[in-house]
Parts: sequence; C-alpha cells; structure tokens
Amino acid sequence: MKKLIVSLLIILFPAHSFSQDIDRQKLQSLLDEYPIGNGPGISISVVKNGKELYSHYEGFANLELRVPISDSSKFVVGSISKQFTAFSILLLESQGKLSIEDDITHYLPELSGLNHTISIKHFMNHTSGFRGNYDLIRLKGQVDNDIMAQDEMVDLLLRQSALNFKPGTRFQYCNAGYVLLAEIVERVSGMRFTDFTQQFIFEPLQMENSLFLDYTDQIVKNRAGSYKKYSKEYGSIPYNSSIKGSTGLHSTVSDLGLWAQNFQNMTVGNTVLFEKMRTKSRLNSGDSIPYTLGQEVKTYKGLDVVFHGGGDAGFRSYLVRVPGQHFSVAISGNFESFNPLNLAYGLIDVFLSDEIVELEIRDAVVYKNKDLQQWVGEYQIFPGLYIIIEAEGDTLYFKSYGSEDKQALPVLGENIFEFKGRAHSKFVFFGDSLNWHFSDFSYPGKKVELVPYENENLNEYIGMYNSSELETSYRFVLKDDGLIATHGLQPDIKLQSIAKDTFITDTGFLGRLAFKRNAQGELIGCDISAQSSYDIAFRKME
Repeated sequence: MKKLIVSLLIILFPAHSFSQDIDRQKLQSLLDEYPIGNGPGISISVVKNGKELYSHYEGFANLELRVPISDSSKFVVGSISKQFTAFSILLLESQGKLSIEDDITHYLPELSGLNHTISIKHFMNHTSGFRGNYDLIRLKGQVDNDIMAQDEMVDLLLRQSALNFKPGTRFQYCNAGYVLLAEIVERVSGMRFTDFTQQFIFEPLQMENSLFLDYTDQIVKNRAGSYKKYSKEYGSIPYNSSIKGSTGLHSTVSDLGLWAQNFQNMTVGNTVLFEKMRTKSRLNSGDSIPYTLGQEVKTYKGLDVVFHGGGDAGFRSYLVRVPGQHFSVAISGNFESFNPLNLAYGLIDVFLSDEIVELEIRDAVVYKNKDLQQWVGEYQIFPGLYIIIEAEGDTLYFKSYGSEDKQALPVLGENIFEFKGRAHSKFVFFGDSLNWHFSDFSYPGKKVELVPYENENLNEYIGMYNSSELETSYRFVLKDDGLIATHGLQPDIKLQSIAKDTFITDTGFLGRLAFKRNAQGELIGCDISAQSSYDIAFRKME
C-alpha cells in the first residue's frame, strides 16, 4: 500500500525542480498542453552552463506494474542515436583509422556492385541515395514490432544493388545509412558498436544510464514501456529490436543533458570534430542543407539551435541545444501520440526569455481565389503518394489523393500555408513545386497531371514476381474485378491503375508498381517503389 501511495503522489504532484527564477505560470501553462493523467508520461531535463535548471517527471514508465517515471527511467530515444553514431565515426577519423571522405566499399566491399560511389560522409548527412531500411523490411512482410536483429538488417542492406539517386545530388533522410555506419564502426575498430560507444563515449561522460543493445531480448534495468491510446484504454507496443546506429539508444534525459554539455566542454572529442558536427552539409550543386552530421541546425527567434528528434515504437524524444547560451532541453515520452516540439521550444521561450527575439508582426498576407490558382493541382510527394491542392473561395485546401476529406490551409506568409495535421508543419510553394515541412522533416513535391486510366487487360499481370535483393515474392491475382497483390505475410493490397503498366496502392511500402516488358512486349517483371526505396526489381517467375 505504501508503494501505491507514493506512486499516486508522483502522478498527482509530478517531480520537478527549479534552480532559477522563471515565469512559472507560463511554464505550467506549457505543461498543461500535455495532460498525462493516469497513463504513460514524459521526462524533461533543462541544463544551462553545466547545471540542471529544471527537471520534470510525470506519468508511468510501466502501466502494468504502476512504476512511475523518474530520473532513472530509460527511454528509447530513436533517431537521437544518430548523433552518437556520427560521433563514433568522427572519433575513428581523429584516431587516423578512416576518413569520412572514404568510399564506403573500403569497409563494406559487399556494396561494390552499386552504380555510384558513396562516401562515409554521404551516409552521415543523408545524401547517399541509399534505400530506406524500413521500406525494405515492410516489403519483406515484417512489421514494426517484429523481432529484428542488427545482423539481419545489415545482411539485407548489403544485398542492395541500386540507389534512389546519385549520391550528393539531394537530401533524403535515410536510416539505412546509419545502420551501415554502425557496421563500419565495428569493422574498423574491431569492437562491437555497443562496446565502442560504452568505452569511448558513455563512460568518459559518466552517462551511466545509456546503452545500445546487442540482443533483442536483452534485459534493461529501469526501461520504460511503450504505449498507444485506444478510446479509453492503453495498449502496449512491443519493442523487439536491437537495431543500432540509426536508432536503439536507451537513455535518460539527464544523460542526454551530459551529452549536450560535451559540445561545450569537449571532455571527449576535439575542436576539429565538433566543427564538422555543426557545419551545414552541401550538395554537389553547392547548395547547403540544414543537416550536418547527425544533427540539424536552424535559427529560432534569433537563436542558433542544434537539434534532433527521435521516434521508435511508441517512444518520442527531442534534444535541442542552444550553443551560444550553453543551454539544452532533453525530453522523452513513452506514448506514440506525444509530440515534443511545442514543449521543447516552449521551454526555450521560458528559460531564455531574455535572449530570444520575438518575430516582428507584419501585415497579414491576403490571397484571393485568383492568386491561389497558381498552386492548385496534384503533386507527387513520394512514388505512389499524391496530394491534391484545391482552392475554394479565398481559402487553399489539402486533400489526399482518392479522398474527399479536405483540410483548410491557413496563410502563414508569402507562399506559406499552415498544415494543421501536425504541429510545426506547413506547405511552402515555389513555381510548380512545394516543400511539405512535416514537423522537423521536409518533403519535396512536384506538380503532376494524373489522368484517369482504365486498364483493359489485367489478366496479363497475373503471376508470381520475386526479388533476389529482398528474398521475397509477391503474387498478383484478380479478385472482384481488380488486381490484387498477395504476400504470405501481408494482407491483400489493391492496385489502382494510373497509366499503362503503372499502378499505385494506398500503402507506403508498396507505393508504385511499374511493370516491365521485353522487346517482344512480354511482361518480364516489375519495379516496386516505396516512400524511401525506389525501383526495387522483381522478376516474373515462369
């Protein structure tokens, strides 16, 4: 009974601490945007000049056992892991064991069949053109909560024989590159990635509650559970992965604060290393991109900030640093609907109120219907993913292709419209293109013309198609007068014809199918494209 009372007190009166005078009413108002109640919760640490200004722990780390979140609760911090992977590569470079300009095939000779040269740096700044690993495993029939080991993932990636685009020509966020960077760390150092990060990063920085996993069933002391919300109850989201490099770091917000401090005091690393981590990368064209090496940079209310978010299973995390003020915010939550962005930047507003510069309020931009017509049309975001922009009256609207549901896009500025479906999201239009800023991500879109197409002979597509790269097969069959993709580990997927020999579906991992013919006009296979994996060859079996 005593333990139950203590747990309830922590939920009703969340743990927090202050070490400076701040606008507590504004802080409480910020926290009130995230009602936790009697469910999973959040963990926050705010650090300035090496001292923790504020901490906050609210909700349960484990709903079944009613274990409250505390300063020792470990969360999977998702893509924040990439900072540690990039740092590990740069440590090896500082030791003279590699150069980030090296061709990856020096260390991963299995990829020597690729049609372009990829450098280690291309992996680090997401300009490699490499296919996305999550699309690949979904095409194989696996889902997010299936057991997935690092060796299995690396083996799949090393079988890839083509890229999405020529390295260095564009930015496309790629988890696969960071999985392979972890493999390079192991091959060059002769150590397991888990041991390398433990010896050269976590131990020197006294990050005693941080680790990567070697095994999917590894026991982690004080690990928080991962949850999703149904109408009234919560459900558990299993985390069965030992994937490292792109994700996989288990850590506390206090440990992430120690990591952030290292960028100021350089306990581990040197000036050259840190300069590389904070310098914007450039494409072959010379254009800069906001991603550096494992981090992103931008300006927020006059402050230069460095940041990265992370999400895996139901875990959501965010780490933002303000180097000029030696300030950082680390946030973790264990429920999938949690979006930490408003909280992270709201805490900057609270604790750095004297340093921020509020944006100048300008006269509102007003568009009439005739002005909006320039952006009306259909846009391809990914292969198979199309959106529709419409104008009714003096308002611009967004629709998903094939849906009648639409969402108004309020004007934010010149050529900029707010997307209310996600916090910190907007559309920016230019010419016949757009950028869909989706929280911290940005997806380019190009205006296309989709003409309804009636395919008169679906029978010729029937058959079994196999991919040697994925070691999996799809069978196409006719059902209810439509073409259906079937797979032993997938539900049936309906194909929609949009052009001769070209189909799309409403699944991201089987976005577009382009059937191929030989000189005699006979079908010999198809190329399947997904959100971040293009033109994966499937051969038609006899």
